Amino acid sequence: MKGQDWKDWQTRRTRRPRRIEEPKSLEIGFPIVWVLLGALSGLLVIGLIGLGVVNIVRKQAITPTPTAIPGIAPTNPVVEATAPPQPATPTIPPVVTLEPTETPTPTPSPEPTPPEALAAGVYARVVGTEGAGLSVRGGPGTNNARISVAAEDSVVLILDGPRADENQQDFVWWFVRDESGVEGWVVQDFLQPTLPPEQGQ
Repeated sequence: MKGQDWKDWQTRRTRRPRRIEEPKSLEIGFPIVWVLLGALSGLLVIGLIGLGVVNIVRKQAITPTPTAIPGIAPTNPVVEATAPPQPATPTIPPVVTLEPTETPTPTPSPEPTPPEALAAGVYARVVGTEGAGLSVRGGPGTNNARISVAAEDSVVLILDGPRADENQQDFVWWFVRDESGVEGWVVQDFLQPTLPPEQGQ
């Protein structure tokens, strides 16, 4: 009996938890599924409501509804029709023909001409001495000492004159400076007006 009781007790003990667990799993699993489905449905509804509220708020912020003034009928805004801008047509500049410019012909500079007569400040050339040269004296007369001799074809600068001959002769005298810097009196008969040495004849 002891063995039989022990087997019955073991049989009850092992089967008892199975019977208890099966109803618990069925009772607990069925409501959890519905709870999850209900929670998801609630979240979905709340999300849709939130989106609707956001859209309404955005529409009110972007396009405010104008308030109607009593006694004045609302008028549609006047939209001025503006013509589309015309494309700018390129303007071709007129062709400018340049007239040929005439090259001015250089005007020849006039050749310097020697003075017509002897005078103070005029250069004179020694001529007619037949190569002997012109005596330069210390005074306007042949009685004065000869200081130097101006060579034939040399140029002298007249400093003063004319002066009559001291001896009452028919000579006219000029006070000159020769090329060597010597100053004295010479007879007019052997002088010819000329250009300065730097200009030539």
